[in-house]
Amino acid sequence: MLRPSTFLILSLFALLSFSCKNDAQNPDRIESETIAVDTVPQLPKKRASKKDLTPQDIAVIKSVMARIMNDGYLKRFASYLVTAELTDLLSNQDGPFTVFGPTDSAIESLSAEKRKFYSNPENKSQLIEMLKSHIVEGNFDKTTLMRTIDKNGKAKLKTQSGIILTVTKSGEDLIVADGKGATGKVIKGSVEGSNGVIYVVDALLNAD
Repeated sequence: MLRPSTFLILSLFALLSFSCKNDAQNPDRIESETIAVDTVPQLPKKRASKKDLTPQDIAVIKSVMARIMNDGYLKRFASYLVTAELTDLLSNQDGPFTVFGPTDSAIESLSAEKRKFYSNPENKSQLIEMLKSHIVEGNFDKTTLMRTIDKNGKAKLKTQSGIILTVTKSGEDLIVADGKGATGKVIKGSVEGSNGVIYVVDALLNAD
């Protein structure tokens, strides 16, 4: 029998996945509203008592994926992760991972044609590649990044898709560039999860 916390997380992923698949099957709807994530459920507030939770349950509840799903800036990014079946990577695997999550506004800035492209199941591999361009193996929290930038002038991070992200400072802001013309400012972070950290960035990376 599934423990309560595990059941809640799996149910949440299933609900979000169902929403994404429905959108993928309705291109006309996607054009006006790419992915129906305005009603993405938040992680349930009622949880099993601590005495019923295993260490693994607690890790999942506090995982990078759970943090992403609970962040108001990242609903569409969370929805894309479900569509690409990357939720297990960011919730159940140890990592650690550093995720540069693009805001809803950044994803909405894509053309309708590009949003439909990423929502088409036939283009799943390209969606995965784009999403993995926002995921770095290793825990690079803000203190670590700042220290590296202060020492070297920049920090270079290799993503799971193979591209190199360059992080620099502009005044007090952290700037992330993908080397292909996309540049974004970190507007939030780093937010800690049980298996890594998250930054919220106002740009979509490697989306061409």
